[in-house]
Amino acid sequence: MAYDVKILPTAELEVEDIVEYLSGFGVQPARHFIEDYRRQLELLASGVIDYGLCKLPEVAKLGYHACRVNSYIMLYYFEGDAVVIAHVFHQRQDYARLV
Repeated sequence: MAYDVKILPTAELEVEDIVEYLSGFGVQPARHFIEDYRRQLELLASGVIDYGLCKLPEVAKLGYHACRVNSYIMLYYFEGDAVVIAHVFHQRQDYARLV
């Protein structure tokens, strides 16, 4: 089953901040992040892959699934025929506290 992809404004801002931060290290790190982010969105939209609920129980109980995007964690959930991208955090952040 294919899904529509909806990206919440919070996730859009987080991605913009990540790209801006990575750009400080040069074009390549930012480009790699963007390419991997888009690839993950395409995989989720295709319905071929679901990474499953987040491994952190307190996040999983909120219904969030998680996948890696380079050194970042993308949190998403399903809503009808859509996959909703809610947040993108660095893997070292205490994102359980932030959601």
